[in-house]
Amino acid sequence: MSKAEENRVRRLPPGPHGISPELVARNQRERLIAAMAEVCAESGYGSASVTDVARHAGVSTASFYRQFKDKRDCMLVSFEELFGRLLGGIERACEAESEPAEKAKAGIRAAASLLAGDPPTARLLAVEIAAVGTKGVRLQHEAIERLATRLSEARGPGAAPSAQFPSAEWTVVAAMVALVGRRVAEGESVSPEELEAVYGQL
Repeated sequence: MSKAEENRVRRLPPGPHGISPELVARNQRERLIAAMAEVCAESGYGSASVTDVARHAGVSTASFYRQFKDKRDCMLVSFEELFGRLLGGIERACEAESEPAEKAKAGIRAAASLLAGDPPTARLLAVEIAAVGTKGVRLQHEAIERLATRLSEARGPGAAPSAQFPSAEWTVVAAMVALVGRRVAEGESVSPEELEAVYGQL
């Protein structure tokens, strides 16, 4: 959605407005995903309700249920969407560098910057997703695998593959996630220097 389209929908007056139902639905979905992160940051996933999320998003509960089956479905979709955006930012930062060592460091710095700029997303990705249960934990582990693979690729062919399971990259990314979780639980954000120090353990 372009910025102009987004602003147009946010200014949407009641009654006929000429905006396509698809555009309205997409805007509502994005607002609900953002609202899920915000509500979890304020009160935790366990205490959050569909009504809370809908209110934060500025939509009706009926609109919520047109997008998601229930609170759990919204949380799982929100994790995948927000993690996808984080991974996209990391990949763009890696691609901007030519040297393998600098690629990995650029990705780490981008992750720290993105998470520091959006504490609700950081909390959802690192802490709250586990409250969903087995499915949430599995999603987080899959995300760690994807980040570990990206880190390994960024380090280049000179990086010796590990015969261990989990791999060295997996262990480092898991430690980074744990550090982000600790920081957001303390009401703080993780710094690039802290993540780079963890990366230095490879």
